[in-house]
Amino acid sequence: MKLLQLSFKNINSLKGEHHVDFTQSPFVQNNLFAITGPTGSGKTSLLDAISLELFNQVPRLGKLSTTEVIKKGAILTRNQTDAYAQVTYSCESGIFASRWEISTARTGNLRDYEMRIISVKEDKTLDLKKSEIPNHNEKLIGLNYEQFIKSVVLAQGEFAKFLQVNKKERGALLEKITGTGIYRQLGQLAYRKYGELEKQIQNQKEKIN
Repeated sequence: MKLLQLSFKNINSLKGEHHVDFTQSPFVQNNLFAITGPTGSGKTSLLDAISLELFNQVPRLGKLSTTEVIKKGAILTRNQTDAYAQVTYSCESGIFASRWEISTARTGNLRDYEMRIISVKEDKTLDLKKSEIPNHNEKLIGLNYEQFIKSVVLAQGEFAKFLQVNKKERGALLEKITGTGIYRQLGQLAYRKYGELEKQIQNQKEKIN
């Protein structure tokens, strides 16, 4: 998975519309960059927007519903009536835009949130229920929510959790991120092949004897 663009409006402390284009300078010149700024400047809001539009979850709040947005006063910027977050990413299956949005009805009540995935090249919205969007994004990017949070958008405080997970879980996550799991599989195949050849040699030795 490669992030291409991020757009959002009225997410947490970041009022109004904002756009980040990862295909432009300075991102294209650097494989690694840091999000810095004082407390309350919106660093976490950027990460929330990415995880929200893909999985309808954010690290501090878990899965979200309209009730949770109202109850916790989270995500939607204070005194604003609507919000959205959309990320465009490329993966082996193509280029997709995943979107999360919420708005206020004429009655003053928040409507239920909406989610959708758009196939960019086909300019077509996939025929999926909003409850199916997180799982479909998981299949497309090859990472589930927990793996995504621990690797792609390692939010404040999550790095310690990544270091503290057991060696097996951390190794499996790193394999999936880097795509090096194939080498473990090759090693297993080579070991089995070695065992088969060793057995054949032993059988030949017994025949000769």
